Amino acid sequence: MKIKHTLIALLATAIIGTQAHAAVEVDEADFGPTYATVAADVALVKPFQVVKAVTGTAIHLIGLPFSLASGSAESSANLLVRQPWEDLKRCVGCTGAYDDYINSQNMSPNETRFTVDGPAEIIIQGSQNVVVNPQ
Repeated sequence: MKIKHTLIALLATAIIGTQAHAAVEVDEADFGPTYATVAADVALVKPFQVVKAVTGTAIHLIGLPFSLASGSAESSANLLVRQPWEDLKRCVGCTGAYDDYINSQNMSPNETRFTVDGPAEIIIQGSQNVVVNPQ
């Protein structure tokens, strides 16, 4: 009985934590990852994403004969397999919006960008020139 209560509490915590993380709004002052978000992401979110991806893949494989018969195999694969594994590619500690912002930047392979604590973006180019763009 004690194990059952522990599992229910763990499941409730996982569901509440996942929903709360998905509903985070991006504040421009706190746009990038922080130590707290990185720690929470590594300790809580990434393990749940792995479980979600593996479980979704297993459910898809079990239901594949039925989804093939109904013609919904592509949407099932997208929702249960592709999307959870794509979520794992999000940078550690980043929100979805920040990760989309980083991925949308057209960066040169000889250039590294990062945001410091203040409102500035520092660009280090391959020629070792440092350019600071105050925002």
